[in-house]
Amino acid sequence: MCAIAGYLTHAPQPTLDTLFAMSHLMAHRGPDGDGWWAVHAADGQQLSGGLAEGNFFHRLALAHRRYAVMDRSPDGHQPMTAGDLTLVFNGEIYNHDELRHELRSLGAQFRTATDTEVVLAAYQHWGERCFERFRGFFALALYDAHNHALLLARDPLGKAPLYLLERPDGLWFASDIKPLLAACPDERERVSHEAVAHYLHLGWRDVGHRTFWQNIRSLPAATWLRVDTRSGETTTQTYWHFPEKRLTHSELSLPAAAMQLRDLLDQAVRRRLRAALPVGFTLSGGLDSSALVALAAQQSGEGKIPVFTVRYADPKQDESPFARQVAARYADRLEHVVLDGLDQTLADEGAWDSFFNLQEEPFHDPVLYTDFVQQQRLSAAGLGVCITGAGGDELLAGYPAFVPAHFRWLAGQPGWGKWPHLAADVVAFFRSLPASELANLVARRCLSAEQITDFQVIHPALPYPTRSPQDFGHMVLAKMSDEAMHYWLRSTHKHYMGIPIEPRMPFLDVDVVEFCLQLPPDYLIRRGWSKYILRRAVADLLPPNVLWRKRKMGFPFDTQAWLSKNKSDICRLISRDRSNPWLDVAGLIRQYPDLCRRSPQLLWRMVCLSMWYQKMVQQKNHEL
Repeated sequence: MCAIAGYLTHAPQPTLDTLFAMSHLMAHRGPDGDGWWAVHAADGQQLSGGLAEGNFFHRLALAHRRYAVMDRSPDGHQPMTAGDLTLVFNGEIYNHDELRHELRSLGAQFRTATDTEVVLAAYQHWGERCFERFRGFFALALYDAHNHALLLARDPLGKAPLYLLERPDGLWFASDIKPLLAACPDERERVSHEAVAHYLHLGWRDVGHRTFWQNIRSLPAATWLRVDTRSGETTTQTYWHFPEKRLTHSELSLPAAAMQLRDLLDQAVRRRLRAALPVGFTLSGGLDSSALVALAAQQSGEGKIPVFTVRYADPKQDESPFARQVAARYADRLEHVVLDGLDQTLADEGAWDSFFNLQEEPFHDPVLYTDFVQQQRLSAAGLGVCITGAGGDELLAGYPAFVPAHFRWLAGQPGWGKWPHLAADVVAFFRSLPASELANLVARRCLSAEQITDFQVIHPALPYPTRSPQDFGHMVLAKMSDEAMHYWLRSTHKHYMGIPIEPRMPFLDVDVVEFCLQLPPDYLIRRGWSKYILRRAVADLLPPNVLWRKRKMGFPFDTQAWLSKNKSDICRLISRDRSNPWLDVAGLIRQYPDLCRRSPQLLWRMVCLSMWYQKMVQQKNHEL
């Protein structure tokens, strides 16, 4: 887990000052080393070094910041060169040992045990097809001197970030946005109105791999981009796609599907336990994290695996009793640490400012900061890698909103025999859902465009975006991309790397994802139970009242109460500058109580957009 940056310009650059500035802004992502590499514009000589002054003309340059997770030795220093290839790489290739063995059989020789060298050798033997073989996450920039090509690539789900800024005078890229704004300061005020509309109205971000800046985007997931360094001609290709169809019952039975999911998750957990730094788990007590911890417990060798649970004072929000049951079942293989709940007051000036710096774009909920503090505590306890249950709800239709879409799918199936099953599913669902959860489901419905307009706070010229189709298949794919996953991966990645601690997510293993997206919908939701296939897959590993819990809690954070408690501080922050082009800040302050009561999520998005505009566009510091 590291950071990369670089550029290819049309006009030669006289110094490396811009590259060093870009790298400096990502120092938090790589505390274990740094380096640069560039090609002399006059004679093609390749130069490299540490972060010191560089005064020679060049068009192509790469920089790297290292967070050493898989190999702590100096062998992992980057940029790394092999023959005509030079690489800067951010990520982890979990199957690098297996690939190294295969490549050796093809004649490759290795001087290190790093996954970075495996990436270089894989490209030498398979070209761009190598990306299909990697299991892990990655964003990389590779210069192929023989073919005069700069190659950029990202992993299939886009877990590792790679931002691009393409201009008439060149191409800049980096693991964060701030380095691109530093390299091209005139881009800072070119904000995307479309991104603002998606965020304010629907809470979406990173839609279509776009950002809040008009000319800055992410390289799409599962994509490589090749640039001819002489002509500037570009070629882009997507090397992996979500499966296009789901299997039928006759093609894959439910018992066989459960067994296969168990094997794939077991493999995904096994891969993610590989590290040179201490690896631990978050154990909320929910189904997803409990399943992963139980699978890891089956694999544990010497020593106990550390697992962390947060305990909250309110019994209605506290899942720690369920987590304790899981930990007790594997007490001989787990070291269970229970942390007390976190204070939900507004962060102090320095912490709040730093968090906005890490996020770089507006975020959906202040709960994100709470998660950041929790991960800081895990890092302080010695973890370098944290395995989480993230992605399970999106992949396996775990949110209540999937249920109506599932009912519509079932009703649309041919034959009369569907109706008894549909009726049984509907009855079972409402029986399994506590009254409080049903009320929450209704309350979480988004305000309509007309209701939002009623507040007269958002500029009327800002359009209301079109929602995606609400059939079951489209909903799952939307959650796995534009409507949820792209945002979640970017936002959590940013604050994890601000610590740094590396997040690993077995549910987002590409083999697991590919399999689950082919399952029949009624394997995911069945007889009122969400994620039914996962419950079947780990039925023998978990206590029954964890396995068959009725109530899904999620991260316990009351946004409405938080906004109400911190009203005076928040209003003072947003009133420092009322020139926001999309909001009537005075009207926002005036209608704060009504917004807090009717739609705290919308209120937060307005507040966050106001503070983000001051911090990241106008470059003002917050003062409490």
